[in-house]
Amino acid sequence: MRNNILAKQKHNLARNSGKVSWIVLITLFGPVVLYYLCTRGGVYFKFSKEAYTDYFWYRAPWLFAHVILGITATLIGPFQFIPAIRKKHPLLHRNLGKIYLGCVAASTFVSFYLVSTTGLGPVYATGLAMLGITWLISTGMAWLSIRNGNKEMHKEWMIKSYVLTLSFVTFRFTEDLLVMACVSDFAGRKILMAWACWSIPLFFTELVLKAKKLYH
Repeated sequence: MRNNILAKQKHNLARNSGKVSWIVLITLFGPVVLYYLCTRGGVYFKFSKEAYTDYFWYRAPWLFAHVILGITATLIGPFQFIPAIRKKHPLLHRNLGKIYLGCVAASTFVSFYLVSTTGLGPVYATGLAMLGITWLISTGMAWLSIRNGNKEMHKEWMIKSYVLTLSFVTFRFTEDLLVMACVSDFAGRKILMAWACWSIPLFFTELVLKAKKLYH
């Protein structure tokens, strides 16, 4: 009897912890995503040289595709972590997952072209290329995990994948903070964020996931 009570309490604690994590995620990243859509992402829907600048104008179709695919993945991601959708609407969960997977794959390959044509040097290009590779692999691992019936591993890889999806948002948001703080020059900030926007969030995500297992 006591074991059943403890098991039930542990289950309720885990469920409440999940709800709290969801609220924290929305509270922290919701405004940042909106900031990106209003200040950066939305700009590229104005298909003009002024909006894209000389740097991107000759690659405008590629950047537009990259932005659309990235925004779609960003908007789909949170719904994949809602337990009610996974349990009550499994078909919707799977279909959204397929769209998310397709967006990540297509966006990654588009990004390789954008990276190969950048004029900011190999360090910047390599940082963003590694982001694309890590993003694609983590999403692929999430897909392979669920194909093999490992839901726990699928969830962990999806968390990592979505953290990498948000790196496009954190790149721009943090870059703007660096500009206001007068940190480095244009090229220096770009090179820093090409690596920091995904490696630092991914490190802390892995740390939290591993720390959580210690107390289970």
